[in-house]
Amino acid sequence: AKAWVNFNGTGTIAARDSENVSSLTDNGTGQYSVNLTNAFSADDYVASLNSEIGAGNGGFNQLSGSATTSNMYFVAYTNGGSLRDVDRGMIAGWGDLA
Repeated sequence: AKAWVNFNGTGTIAARDSENVSSLTDNGTGQYSVNLTNAFSADDYVASLNSEIGAGNGGFNQLSGSATTSNMYFVAYTNGGSLRDVDRGMIAGWGDLA
């Protein structure tokens, strides 16, 4: 991976560990920007994401169309489709760097 982060997505968000990530932005409930130190050369890079939340709480995640060459935009939902914060967010990106 050319960029990755494992972060706490509740309260004041913070990276637990990362590579090629300059900062994280909390864009509201369940919405996070992962800002890159070195940008990708094009916005067609591959990203993989996952999250952990409290026991018994299902949901799904997606990479939003708001992602650019310099950030990956992570959005997390409950099974019912409502936005939700994550206890642990994990995202990685593969592609050529600029």
